[in-house]
Amino acid sequence: MSGLQNASNPSRADYDLRRFASALRNHRAGDSRGLRVIGDEIGVTTSDLSRAMGGQMVSVGKVIALCRWLDVPVDHFYLEPEKPFDPEICTRRNVKHLGSGGEVRP
Repeated sequence: MSGLQNASNPSRADYDLRRFASALRNHRAGDSRGLRVIGDEIGVTTSDLSRAMGGQMVSVGKVIALCRWLDVPVDHFYLEPEKPFDPEICTRRNVKHLGSGGEVRP
C-alpha cells in the first residue's frame, strides 16, 4: 500500500486523504488569493476547501472538482485494497512456532 489507509480494514478500497490534502495545500501555496475566491473558482465552499486541505472527508463531487483544480485524475489518490488473507498460505502445518522456551518447533 502506497498511502496511509483511512479505513480500519486495508482489504477495502480507500482514498489517501492526507496526500490529497497535502497536494491541495501545495497547490494553494503559490496562489495569493483567499480561500473564498479560490473556492468560488473551483465550485466548492470555503469550508469544503478548508476541510479537504485539512485531510477531512468531503463529498465525491467536491473531490472531483478539487482534482480538476489540481489537474490530476480522481484516482490519483486512490488506495487499492490489499490482497485478502489466504488461509492456505499460513496454516499450522507450514508455519514454525516458538515454544515457551523460545525454541522453534513445527
